[in-house]
Amino acid sequence: MSSPLIEKPDPATILLIDYENVTQVRLADIQQPNLKIFIFVGCAQVKIPFELVREAHQLGAAVEWIGVEGMGPNALDFHVAFYLGQISFQSPTSNYLILSRDRGFDPLIQHLDKLGISCKRIDSLEVLSDRSDLTHSQDFLSDIAIAKLLAVVPKSRPKKRATLHTYLKSVLSKYQPSESEVRELLDTWFTTGKIIESKDKINYKL
Repeated sequence: MSSPLIEKPDPATILLIDYENVTQVRLADIQQPNLKIFIFVGCAQVKIPFELVREAHQLGAAVEWIGVEGMGPNALDFHVAFYLGQISFQSPTSNYLILSRDRGFDPLIQHLDKLGISCKRIDSLEVLSDRSDLTHSQDFLSDIAIAKLLAVVPKSRPKKRATLHTYLKSVLSKYQPSESEVRELLDTWFTTGKIIESKDKINYKL
């Protein structure tokens, strides 16, 4: 395998596509400026749609294809992780996106966050369909918030819904969630039983 090269200046956003996991990819919908794309293709994926090839060709050097060598459980995932490590070393200030529905990437993403590397997993390319700021999925925000809460001794966690709301806004401030996103996150936790409210006091079932 040849090592990927990042031209200077660093791309604002670097997208790594798990093409085994997400095959409905429309590069023509992407309107994100200063973007570098790596498409990871499994060795058994011998047929790539012409439309995807055409769209990749139109983007020129912004797209790089990486073929996975050999077969095995999670072979492509390991390739993504390896290249992500190499590329993030070259371009530590870029924002990294992994297009995949495989939540197995999430622990790695949380580790990168602790190292100060901006990385998140997305389920579709909708977040790149315009030039607005990238949004973070509820799953991503939830995983980050739960990791933060688990690091706090139970007796020191917020006891009221209002204080938990304020706490979430604080620990997630780096990702700039809106008020509605924080409320939605809280509502989801209540619905799924991660938190239970009894006599105006919150109990955690994380």
